[in-house]
Amino acid sequence: MTTGLRYGRTLLLAAAFLTGCSAEKADAPPERPAVLITTATVEARTVEELERSLGRLESDVDPRVAAEVSGRVLSIAAQAGQAVRQGEVLAQLDAADYRLAVERSAADLDRLSVLAAQQQRQVDRYRALVKENFFSVNALDEVETQLAATRAQMAVARSGLAQARNNLDRTLVRAPATGVIAQRLVSVGDYVGAGNPLFELNTDQSLRVVMPFPEVLGSRLAVGQTLRLSAPAAPEVRLEAAVTEIRPVIGAQSRAIEVLAQVRNPGGWRAGGSVNGEVVLKRREGAMVIPPLALVRRPSGAVVYVVVGDAVKARAVELGVRSADFIEVVKGLEVGETVAVEGSTYLSDGAKVRRAQEQGA
Repeated sequence: MTTGLRYGRTLLLAAAFLTGCSAEKADAPPERPAVLITTATVEARTVEELERSLGRLESDVDPRVAAEVSGRVLSIAAQAGQAVRQGEVLAQLDAADYRLAVERSAADLDRLSVLAAQQQRQVDRYRALVKENFFSVNALDEVETQLAATRAQMAVARSGLAQARNNLDRTLVRAPATGVIAQRLVSVGDYVGAGNPLFELNTDQSLRVVMPFPEVLGSRLAVGQTLRLSAPAAPEVRLEAAVTEIRPVIGAQSRAIEVLAQVRNPGGWRAGGSVNGEVVLKRREGAMVIPPLALVRRPSGAVVYVVVGDAVKARAVELGVRSADFIEVVKGLEVGETVAVEGSTYLSDGAKVRRAQEQGA
C-alpha cells in the first residue's frame, strides 16, 4: 500500500512538471519574421533653399509713344498692327516754328562770333600798346572783360542753338523700340502738346519680371540671387536671370516684397502675362540627403532606420530642405550609411530585416 502511494505521487509530480513546461512554452511569444525592405545610401549633394512665386511680365519700354514737343500733326506714317523698328518715323509734326528758332539761334551765335573776333583784335592791339607804355593797363582790363562777357554769351547761344535743333528733330516722332503698333491715338490735323500720347506700342523683346515674395523673406532676398523662370504661355521655355532690384516698399494689399529682373524674351512670352519663378535663397554644398520614403514620423519625432547587418537602428534626425526627390538631413546621420526606404514604416528599433535586393524582388 505504501509502495502504491509513492508511485502515484511520482506520477502526479511528473505530470505537473510536464504541464508546467508546456505552459511555459505556450507563454513565449513567437519570433517575428524579418521585414522585407529596400535600402539607400546617405548621399552628399548640393542643396538649394528655394522660394516659389507667381509673378507678372512687364514691358521694359513704356508702351506709350508721346510727343516730345507741341505742334500740329502733318502726317502719320504708321498704323495699328504695323511692325516698326526702333528709330523709325511714326509721325511728322509741324516744324515751321522750330526751323525759325534754329535760324534765330544760329544768327545770334554768328553775331556774337563776329563781335568776339572784333574784341579779340582790340585786346591784341591794347596789349601791344601797354608793353610800349602807350596805353593804360585799366583800359586793357576793360576790353578783356568785354571779350570774356561776349564769349560767355556765345556759350549760351551755342546751347540755345543745340536745344533748337533738338526740338526741330523731335517734330519727327520716332519709335522708341522695335515692336508692333497696338493703337493710333491721333489723326492728321490734330494739335498735340508735349507729353500727349500718339501711339501705343507693343514691344516684348525686353521684359521686366516682377515676382512678389512674403515680407518675412525680406532679410533673405538680395540683388544678384538667381531666379528660375517659366511662363504658362510657353511652358517648354525655361531660363535663369539675376535679381536686379528689390522694391523696399511692402504692398498694402498683398503684404509682399517685389523682386525684379530684366530678361530678353526667349520667345512666346508677352508683356502683361504671368510667370512662374523660384528664387535661390541659399545653396549648400555637400549636404546629406535621403529618399523621402526613408523618413518615418513617430510620436517622438522624425526617425530614420539605419541598417546594421540584418537589423535596424532607429535614429532621430533633424531635417532641412525637402523636395519631391530628396530630404536633407542636417543632423543624425553620416554620409555613406545605409538606411531603410520602402518598408520603413513597419520597422521598430532593433527589428530584423531582409533586403529586397537580396531576395531578387
